[in-house]
This record gives sequence, C-alpha cells and structure tokens, in this order.
Amino acid sequence: MFAPTRCAGCEMPGALLCEACDASLPRVEPTYACPRCGAPFGFLVCTECWRSEFAFEACVSLGVLDGALARSVVIHKDASERRLGAVLGRMLAHVALRAWPQWPDVVTWVPATAAAMRRRGFDHGWGIAAPVAEEFGLEPRAILTRGRARDQRVLDKADRASNAAGTFAVANAELPVGARVLIVDDVLTTGATLDAAAEAILSAGAGAVRAAVLARAW
Repeated sequence: MFAPTRCAGCEMPGALLCEACDASLPRVEPTYACPRCGAPFGFLVCTECWRSEFAFEACVSLGVLDGALARSVVIHKDASERRLGAVLGRMLAHVALRAWPQWPDVVTWVPATAAAMRRRGFDHGWGIAAPVAEEFGLEPRAILTRGRARDQRVLDKADRASNAAGTFAVANAELPVGARVLIVDDVLTTGATLDAAAEAILSAGAGAVRAAVLARAW
C-alpha cells in the first residue's frame, strides 16, 4: 500500500518490468551479433573487438545498455531492488540456453568488490547467475574471488584493462580440470573485467570459458 512495486522502466505501479517495457527492451538479435563480444552488429566484422584478444571464447548479450534495460540494471545493482535479478536473469538464461544448449559444466559470476558489497549489502551478480544456472540444470558456483579495484564505470578503456588485470583468483579448489565455465555479468563495456576473470579461471585448469551478460555497452 505504501510502497507498491513499480516498473523499472517506466515507474508505473504493478510489476517489476511491465509488459510494455519488456517489449521495448533493446534486445540483441543473435543473428547479427558478434559471437566473440556480444556487440549487436558484429557477426561478420566487429568494430568493437577486432583489435582485442579475450580469454573467453564467446559472449552473448540480452540487449544493449539503453532504455528500460539500462534502468533495470542500475535499479537492481545500485537501488537494491534484488527481485529484478531473477527477472533479468531468466531473460538472460533463455538467450544463453538458445545459444549454447547443454554447454557449460559450471556457471559462475563476476563477484562484486568488497567495497561494493559493503555499499550495497549484496552481490548482484549472484542474483543474475542463479536463474541462468537453473536453466542449465546446475547450481551457481562462487569460484572467483576479487581483490581491490576501482569502479570500472569511472575509467576509460586503457585504464579499465590495467585496473582489472590480476584482480581475480579462483577460490574453489573443486573446479574440475577441463571444465567448460560460463561467467555471468551485468554489463560488458570493453571486456576487460570478463577477460581478467576468464584468464583466472583458465589458469586454474578450466578447458574453456564463455560469457553471458545482460547488457552490451557500445
């Protein structure tokens, strides 16, 4: 009565994401998307990643970081609307399953920094990853730890890469050798964070790493 659920896209009361905003999400069409970095128009030649080398071998994106999707990502992460994690995660799960049915052995996520955890009170990545793991018939596994790093959102492309490098380690010794690992994250901008996370996982003995993100900034 006093604090009704409002749509993350338009703020109308009733649902976390109303039908109109759901329909208007700037979704990425897999037919035209870059298979390496998830950019919306890079299937043949991707101007976003053609000069980049990533430790992850492929990436899918739910949509472009714009409109109702961008608002939903921010509200979930920075306004502590935890219920949005399940809503957005289920959408991303369908995209990942359609792209790679029965592919991953392990589903994990990019963990928040300790500072972000203190500020927000929760790890937003888990909320997104859990529905993705469920869709593949798996439990999400917290295999990554993260050292101190500045917020990537305030950095340029060059600084993002140096800021992310070496900040991740694999904490779970039970990661199977040769495992196919799917990393879930909310936003891919330059790919530096996911690249560093994937590098750590491969160094721990994984066979291959792919990524699934809610939103692709470009």
